[in-house]
Amino acid sequence: MVESKDAASQMDVKKVLSTKWPSYDVKLTNNDLILYSLGVGFSQNPLKTADFKFTYENDSEFQAFATMPSVIAHRQSDLVLNIPGFPAFNPMMLLYGEENLEFYKPITSDLKLVVEERIADVADKGKMTGLTEESLIKNKDTGETLVKILRTLMIRGVGGYGHKGGAAVVHYPEIPKRAPDAILESASSPNQAFLYRLNGDLNPLHVDPDMAALGGFEKPIIHGLCSAGFTARMVYEKYCNGEPKNLAKFSTRFLSHVFPGETYVVEIWKDGNILVFQTKTKERGKVAVRGFAELRAQAKL
Repeated sequence: MVESKDAASQMDVKKVLSTKWPSYDVKLTNNDLILYSLGVGFSQNPLKTADFKFTYENDSEFQAFATMPSVIAHRQSDLVLNIPGFPAFNPMMLLYGEENLEFYKPITSDLKLVVEERIADVADKGKMTGLTEESLIKNKDTGETLVKILRTLMIRGVGGYGHKGGAAVVHYPEIPKRAPDAILESASSPNQAFLYRLNGDLNPLHVDPDMAALGGFEKPIIHGLCSAGFTARMVYEKYCNGEPKNLAKFSTRFLSHVFPGETYVVEIWKDGNILVFQTKTKERGKVAVRGFAELRAQAKL
């Protein structure tokens, strides 16, 4: 692992920013779409037919929920550990910073998808580096981009090389200094992480108490992207009039952990078509995620 003071000599910003990984194909099944949606809390009430468009393959509008692209992309995450021009680092020094999604067209199970990924930005944060990866999920047959994701990873111990980045910065609105316009609640289940991990993130930290203890947690924690998905579902249910296309963007910063079985409390402030939110745990009051969503003009405000 490189020390921060050595990063300036070992970091080759130009080479890092030229990194583009091989594209890969993804073919989803109905079960994939349903599993993701169940994992972020849809159909907890099995008689809620409004959820069927995400959890029942015979629904006429059956499709992937908006935030599912986060588990469609990022399938080459191990390559982040060996980026040309980037100093070697201990994987334990890597933190998930942001997940920013921009939606253009819905994803359905009949589509053949191709994912193209590259390093979009690198930024010196002093004692750490912000590394931003761009993922484009495309319709393989037409080449049309369906979703764009900017994922920022924070790598501690690498810094001091001077490049401030800015090529792929997403600006997050501040939390307003007034009462929220909406406060929503949704409970996770005690086995939430066991269900969500079947989307592909099999990190034992989320289910194995011994591994969680090694990570400094008293018990296993829910995946951060699961917490983001829960939040997106509640935003959708409150503000999108049952129309998935009304959600244009969804951006999340990860701040703290959630234990399976805890209740999410989402506070939302609306300003035109922008919804600023933060998600806390009801039991401990800790802010787990914070971010904003952008709605298309026809969405309910």
